[in-house]
Amino acid sequence: MKGWKRPAVVLGALLGLPLLVWAVSRALPVPAAQAQALEGMRQASRIHLPAQGNAFTAIWLLPYDGVPVDQWEALLAEDVARHDAARSRPGDHGVATSVAAERFPTIDSTIRWCRRDAGSCLAEVREHQAAVAAHHAGHEGLHERMAALTAYTHYRSAFTLEPTMPFPQFGLLLERTSAHALAHVRGDSLAALQGVCEDATTARMLMRNSDTLIMAAIGGAWAERSASLFTDILAELPRETALPALCATAFAPPQVAELDMCQPLRGEFAFQAAAMTAANLEPYQRPFFSEEKTQARAAWLLSRSCSASVQAQLRMDERVQLPAPPPVWDPHCVANLAGCILMGIDAPDYVVYLHRMQDNGAQLRLAANMMWLREQPLTAGDDNAMIALMGLPEELRSASRGLRDTPAGDALELERYDARDGQHGRLRAALPLHWRARFTRPLCARPV
Repeated sequence: MKGWKRPAVVLGALLGLPLLVWAVSRALPVPAAQAQALEGMRQASRIHLPAQGNAFTAIWLLPYDGVPVDQWEALLAEDVARHDAARSRPGDHGVATSVAAERFPTIDSTIRWCRRDAGSCLAEVREHQAAVAAHHAGHEGLHERMAALTAYTHYRSAFTLEPTMPFPQFGLLLERTSAHALAHVRGDSLAALQGVCEDATTARMLMRNSDTLIMAAIGGAWAERSASLFTDILAELPRETALPALCATAFAPPQVAELDMCQPLRGEFAFQAAAMTAANLEPYQRPFFSEEKTQARAAWLLSRSCSASVQAQLRMDERVQLPAPPPVWDPHCVANLAGCILMGIDAPDYVVYLHRMQDNGAQLRLAANMMWLREQPLTAGDDNAMIALMGLPEELRSASRGLRDTPAGDALELERYDARDGQHGRLRAALPLHWRARFTRPLCARPV
């Protein structure tokens, strides 16, 4: 027995040490920064906005023609009840569309024209006028419903934010962009501008005040596409053409609150928290998962863009760099290995969304630049044109991205920050008609 004593002690230590490390890790409190982020996220989730300005019902029912407004709330309530009942059944993931699909004509949400990879929306529509017109035939009701979206102030889903929640048909939001281009091509430029400015107004509302990351991203893409079409239309109109009043605010310079994605990332946290609660862990994983610590880690990751340092980068239009995520292999992760791996590997790269939103904002700023330049008098000499551009007000400038002209001298360009968009590496805005031939050499040696 004496010969076995020492090996037994060593074996007990070897077996007990991991258990001790696990117990110490389990007992460690949530890091202060993560705990603060978690409390902030939970407080934000308790803020309830009035139903009156919520665009959700209008967007949810957007595909259905002829739905009386006084039936909207009843239809939505029925959809929510159906979804909740379906989720309570094993293996059922809820509903995907509204019951309105069974009672009213439905419009196809496929986007055929003016997609992001199409280049110039106006050029594409001009080349395919008949096909675009045929696509939009019978969509008058849809276009009226989309115009009415400018009255809303925020977007909050009526469904609980969780993995099986249904989403509206996002494609319809970008559907009428080609209809605006067609209106201009066919001579109704004021109607085209009015529609583009309506779209940009709604898109910017979604950028700054949505409760889901995907809806904010849709808003940003919609705003960028609208701004690009807006400047293309301006480039073909005389300076004397009066713009719809809405365009002044639709294409005002973007604000940090539209670009930081704080609000949609709070919704993303609620979505992730529900997924964690519903996580189907294997028995062997449960000792290595702490819901509280995983939620705290997620809250910190999602709140980074709300920090003062990131907002300062956005204000200067610098390519945002987020603080590095905490390492997977730290003492807190020993007893929460599953949660740390989930947040460290499976979580999306949120900085990509920020870079894309920065580019969406830069396209809006280019539209604001073109509206300002359009009002400047054209005097003799390229130097005067250079001076005019250098006179941009401070709020219209990017402190980090310099304007460049195109080889043809008919547009201005900016660098893109979204590195994954290799096909279209620069943002572009056509110059106003009376300026297009003025820039025949590089515009500036410093950012404008």
